[in-house]
Amino acid sequence: MEYQPDLKQITGEGGVIASVAPGGLGATLGLKPGDTLVAIGQQRLRDVIDYRFAIAEESVTLRVRTVGGDEQLYQLAKDPDDDLGIEFTEPLFDRLRTCNNKCPFCFLTQMPKGFRKTLYLKDDDYRLSFLYNNFVTFTNLTEEDWQRIGEQRLSPMNISVHATDPFWRGLMLGKRDVPDVREQIRRLGAMGIDVHAQIVACPGANDGDVLRQSIEDLLALQPMVQSIAVVPVGLTKYRFDGKRPSTIKAAIQVHETPDWINTNWEAQPLWEEQKPPQDQPVQPLHNPEMGFCSRLGAATDIPLRCYTGEEAAAVIDLIEPIGARCRTETGFTLVYPSDEFYLLAERTVPPAEQYDDMPQYSNGVGMVRDFLDLWARARRKLPARLAQPTSLALVCGTLAAPLLEQVAQRLRKIEGLTIHVLPITNHFFGETVTVSGLLTAQDLIPVLRASGCTRALLPRVMFNYSGERTIDDYTLHQITEASGVPVALAGDPDELVRYVRALAYDV
Repeated sequence: MEYQPDLKQITGEGGVIASVAPGGLGATLGLKPGDTLVAIGQQRLRDVIDYRFAIAEESVTLRVRTVGGDEQLYQLAKDPDDDLGIEFTEPLFDRLRTCNNKCPFCFLTQMPKGFRKTLYLKDDDYRLSFLYNNFVTFTNLTEEDWQRIGEQRLSPMNISVHATDPFWRGLMLGKRDVPDVREQIRRLGAMGIDVHAQIVACPGANDGDVLRQSIEDLLALQPMVQSIAVVPVGLTKYRFDGKRPSTIKAAIQVHETPDWINTNWEAQPLWEEQKPPQDQPVQPLHNPEMGFCSRLGAATDIPLRCYTGEEAAAVIDLIEPIGARCRTETGFTLVYPSDEFYLLAERTVPPAEQYDDMPQYSNGVGMVRDFLDLWARARRKLPARLAQPTSLALVCGTLAAPLLEQVAQRLRKIEGLTIHVLPITNHFFGETVTVSGLLTAQDLIPVLRASGCTRALLPRVMFNYSGERTIDDYTLHQITEASGVPVALAGDPDELVRYVRALAYDV
């Protein structure tokens, strides 16, 4: 899962130290976990990026607030390449930048109540884009932010484009007067900042000709634009209160319910409900910051739904020829359908060389190909037999079941090993959610308990950034206790093979 901040640790007072490496400069100075690094020289630290820049000097002055509340100053002479050997509880020390958009496909507004609060954070912070490859919209930047991106060379930036046409981008972001993303990318390019672009495609809206134009516009912005990923919209059965809006308009309006309108640092403008007659010009709104749907008309009534297999194939057929042309002209594919499109269309994913250096791997582009190629190598290390009979479940979302079945066919040749591919239907979020990363323990546990398996391997993407908890807050230990089946994590074929090899010596 994508990194999500812990707001309790973001105090605006500096970076709280989580750990100090033994023998490092920080340990020599006597820094301890719980101390707060407030400033280096005259630079008050806003985040770990400021820390990295400020510490890269031969002589630094540190202002530290100890756990006991005392202020300490430290003068330190060192090699510019040496840091303090400390880790922080959070990479951001000041306010998290939240999202001021109302995207119809926003996953957070499709979540039920009751999860931990960090899962409801609508973050849209350019610093997390630089640090963790989070995709951001660039709709909330100040001039100071732009200056900082250039001065500190925060490259690359990962931008959720969705459409280059201002009308369609405004629709996909659920707000009017969005910045022209093409001009923003040009400005980044002038600073020497690279961009990776994402388009979340919605059937009948920003796909088809709109998608083709978006791709061509972005390709025209090379070399600033390094890659373009097209991913399908994901929808759950929840629309905050359990309803399922059937149109883009209804989905955007979820953001305007009392539970969501005050979740951001910036107030969310409401939609204007009254549409003017088609033969009359649009009148000024009561509040210039209010209203959007009246200016979009019928486009907002497009049904919001998932892709069918046939539609997924059409998206692939649109993108692949453009990618082939790019390879001929530049030597790189540059634009990629996500793996989910291939799985929905039941198509074979391209060979590894067509994914270049996997620039959008964390966005679900090239993961299947990488898994298959890693499996082809890792499987050679499998044992011939196990020390004792074992029935092992390979857990996954329904989308990945055919892929894991290929793995299971080879594992079943191991003497003493019985393999069950266990695709879990996502009843919690709805059966339209088929990816492994959104599986809940609540759906997994009863299936695992009834499987008859003696062990189970769970996909690592089921768990949070640190690998400790599922999206519904279960730990590995809790899943084991509730299901009666010992469970472990595997994130790639090498981990899977190591686990099976360990079973060969488990007497």
